[in-house]
Amino acid sequence: MFEWINSLSKKPQRALVVGSANVDIVARVPRLPKDGESLRGNSMSVVFGGKGANQAVALARIGASVEFISAVGGDHYGKLMKQNFTREGIVVSAVKTVAGETSGTALIFVDDEGRNSIVVIPGANYKLLPEDLVKNKRHFEGKDVYLTQLELLPETVEAGLFLAKEKGLITIVDAGPPRAISEKIFPYIDIISPNETETEFLVGIKPTTKKEFRKCANSLLKKGVRAVILKLGAKGCYYADDSQELYVPGFKIKAVDTTAAGDAFTAGLAFAWGKASLDEILIFANAVGALACMKFGAQPSMPILAEVKTFLNSIRKIGE
Repeated sequence: MFEWINSLSKKPQRALVVGSANVDIVARVPRLPKDGESLRGNSMSVVFGGKGANQAVALARIGASVEFISAVGGDHYGKLMKQNFTREGIVVSAVKTVAGETSGTALIFVDDEGRNSIVVIPGANYKLLPEDLVKNKRHFEGKDVYLTQLELLPETVEAGLFLAKEKGLITIVDAGPPRAISEKIFPYIDIISPNETETEFLVGIKPTTKKEFRKCANSLLKKGVRAVILKLGAKGCYYADDSQELYVPGFKIKAVDTTAAGDAFTAGLAFAWGKASLDEILIFANAVGALACMKFGAQPSMPILAEVKTFLNSIRKIGE
């Protein structure tokens, strides 16, 4: 049933990711604290994260050829992040080091059910400017897909999309964190992929039923995007464009940390796009996202392609 995955690695997707890079300070807690409450945590760890970096690492691990454009601080963490990207096989020649600035930081609480609450301090991420992308526009050449998120300055997000479409790339926007998107850039987006919270922020409707899925997707399609993929957490995902729609349910798993599930899903989507049928692509993306929920930490949780194959084959055997 999943033999098509073998074809994904024959001609690796060439991906350019433009996005954030953070240091994640993660506190494990029995439950998320209430307003004004001091709560004793279970443990604390420091790992690498940031939506852009997470997606770049996830893509590299499942076999894509990845270049990353970002900005890190001129601090110890910035140096460590660049070293980590290199270890993952990511080209980082366009990752900017900002002297005198701290690297982006995320404060993350994860409870015993794997749910999370996150506060992000942009730091050096907000020093990645449109002119940096123009200066590095050669990195937009020879790529298949362009992946970005909303943790950078809005004008930088816009500039990246304009350059990507100028070079003929498939553009994928992970619509997180929730932030207003300029109306003028929607026509430059081939695929927009918000989660439930981000969808509600963008269109004013929380998608809970299939009828609402379509209504939310239509609102975004009318703005000029070519396709919408709603990330629905444990419920799976929903795809719609002007001619078709498809709902793919999620996998039943025991989640321990959902922090990077959406980033993993989006990376899986970008990796498989154009290499399989639509339902196969969405099943693959769901699987990558599910596996990322089964380990602690953002980047540490990202699976390799062999793990995705094993997971899908085990699901097939259960269903036989």
